[in-house]
Amino acid sequence: MKLFVDDRRDMPKGFDFGVQSYEECIRVYRFMDFDFVSLDYHLGDGPTGLDILKWMKENGKHPSHINIHSDHIEGKPLMRRYAEENFPEAAVTLNPV
Repeated sequence: MKLFVDDRRDMPKGFDFGVQSYEECIRVYRFMDFDFVSLDYHLGDGPTGLDILKWMKENGKHPSHINIHSDHIEGKPLMRRYAEENFPEAAVTLNPV
């Protein structure tokens, strides 16, 4: 299953779930597992896509593919580094969707 997380962009075709905030993401992810997760860094005024990655690590969620579709100049490289270091089995990509 595929999860898309972004507070501004609409969910692209081919995704099973689209959420707009950290809270929504955690709510869905607690009960489901995803093979592919596409994350934006900036999710409004609260927690970020990096916080989602940290939650995933802490809660044993290990998708086979993590895509970072953010254009946030500081957040994008932070997310990439964290994903590569903490999810060594996952493909990590930086692609717009």
